[in-house]
Amino acid sequence: MTNYQNLEDAARAGCAAIGVEFKHVPSDGRWHCADLADDPRGKNDGRIKLFPDGQGGMAWNHKTGEKQSFFVDRHLSREEREADRERIEAERQRRQAKQKQRADKTAKRAAALWQAANPAAADHSYLLKKHIQPHGARVGTWKRTIKNAASERQTIAIPNTLLIPMHDATGTLRSLQGIFPGKHPLFERDKDFLAGGGLAGLFWWLGTRSEKVLICEGFATAATLFEETGLRTYIAFTANNLLAVGRIVRERLPKAEIVFCADNDSNTDGNPGLTKAEQAAVEVDGLVAIPPIAGDFNDMAITLHQETIDDRPL
Repeated sequence: MTNYQNLEDAARAGCAAIGVEFKHVPSDGRWHCADLADDPRGKNDGRIKLFPDGQGGMAWNHKTGEKQSFFVDRHLSREEREADRERIEAERQRRQAKQKQRADKTAKRAAALWQAANPAAADHSYLLKKHIQPHGARVGTWKRTIKNAASERQTIAIPNTLLIPMHDATGTLRSLQGIFPGKHPLFERDKDFLAGGGLAGLFWWLGTRSEKVLICEGFATAATLFEETGLRTYIAFTANNLLAVGRIVRERLPKAEIVFCADNDSNTDGNPGLTKAEQAAVEVDGLVAIPPIAGDFNDMAITLHQETIDDRPL
């Protein structure tokens, strides 16, 4: 935790530390939606909260589950500082307990949904679009409660959703990613995570253990990499989760050669896909591979496939 003289500076630094885009919010002690640095505008997967006393606040990356506190530097007595530390620690423990309770509830929901799901067929629309095989993915009905245009809570159901399991370091199923057969009119995206499941340190993998392993962001990218190389490939789901997954893999496979297969987000400021992969590689003594085009390795494979078709003689 770093202290700053100005609340805005503290908030900006706290947000930047976990990939949340800073924006001005009132000091009302409530969470306010914000974008993530490596997400399209308007997805609102970040949160910012400023305490009513105007002396600090918190940022929350809803995708990774990371939270960051920040405070204005104040001249306090030793007793006041100790009281502050106790208050902050009590709040941290309360928040962690609440978050764990919610995550455990989500894990039970994930297990039930996964058990009730059917194996994905090779002709699922998403698999056909991405030119990949199911690799153990399943399909089920995805349910999500959202607010409609009238700000009314509404539960929607999306059948034939591709389900991707998300495990923790012990191999326990903790959540699911849903990939819709098409973009739903009430969603701004064609993918979703179970609410409350978190993301930090959760992953899935394709293939058996190998001396060289690959780590990437998405399922389609992992499927392409595995089909092309036969190497075990881990799915981290987001760029911000690459490091957490890399640490787990390095701990479990200390002698493995780890290659982070980055998304080439060259059309996004700072190229977060490459930046996060490089940071993770340094941390766990790994390597980085990146496609020569904007996008991921699945995008590259599809482009090459299309070029092959175009080059065929008539």
